[in-house]
Amino acid sequence: MMVKTNLSAFLILELIASILFITFFGFLNFFMILFASMFLGAMFLAKTWTNLITMQNTNTNLFGMIKLFSLTIVGILLLIPGILSTFLGILLLFFMMALKLFTKQKRKYHQTNNEEEIIDVEIIQEHKKCN
Repeated sequence: MMVKTNLSAFLILELIASILFITFFGFLNFFMILFASMFLGAMFLAKTWTNLITMQNTNTNLFGMIKLFSLTIVGILLLIPGILSTFLGILLLFFMMALKLFTKQKRKYHQTNNEEEIIDVEIIQEHKKCN
């Protein structure tokens, strides 16, 4: 009963957001955004599917699994026709990109700290003369 109520509330909010978007920007813009978001959603789901197939053969870390799950959610949200679901999908995509950028900067910081501790040593060997 609770899930049915939540889904109904989401559909009503989706309908209201779509009607408001059509009144402010027009039906053609609404149709183009829906078409583009459904195309991007299908692309994200196709990428997720290929990653799931290759993940069976390789070991992935926790961040890779979270990224794969998030891409699946983004693909599903973009496939649902409506402005609210498209907005939520793009918001999740931006959150994933920011998280990836943050973890990349964190890795660079750790790599620069580790490089300072490395000492470069040159070994000189002396050759003995045989008489």
